[in-house]
Amino acid sequence: MALELAAGGDLAAVPVATLAAAAGVSEGLLYHYFPTKQSLTVAALRRAADALVADLDAATGDDPASRLAAGLRAYLDHVEAQPVGWLALLRASSGELAEIAAEVERHSVAVALDVLGVADPGPALSVALTGWLAFERTACAAWLDHRDLDRAALEDVLLATFVAALSTAAHHDPTAAAAVRRLGMS
Repeated sequence: MALELAAGGDLAAVPVATLAAAAGVSEGLLYHYFPTKQSLTVAALRRAADALVADLDAATGDDPASRLAAGLRAYLDHVEAQPVGWLALLRASSGELAEIAAEVERHSVAVALDVLGVADPGPALSVALTGWLAFERTACAAWLDHRDLDRAALEDVLLATFVAALSTAAHHDPTAAAAVRRLGMS
């Protein structure tokens, strides 16, 4: 319930009694574990973030290209299985909640760099990765809202745009060029 409200952005307007009833506990018990609605939201968002990070970390493959595809599938599996938590992360916009979302973003970049075999990305690769991650989030949010594109097509679009961003960055950045070679795209 807290994640649904955080995803909708109006947790402050919901009475604690409503939250407690939705959780099937008394207000006193809810306050015992979460002294404020904000602390409840932070705990719920932290749990959603940890689940996404664990899903990304569990993705494996025999080579960088298959690891990349497995990571994308793991991300989409998570988005599809836990849309409320994912949307709450996506819409976290201030304070502690925004920091949790930023941690997930940094972890996503670190996973991508690890797959690409890059320890210190150049500016074009950094821009390509962060730009593509923003595209990925926006595309997934639109997909959840409309469901007018099948999952395989979404995966193809996301993978192709990643490859295009990386290939373009390779013209301007030796670290991106090395990543392209590592993926066998050159």
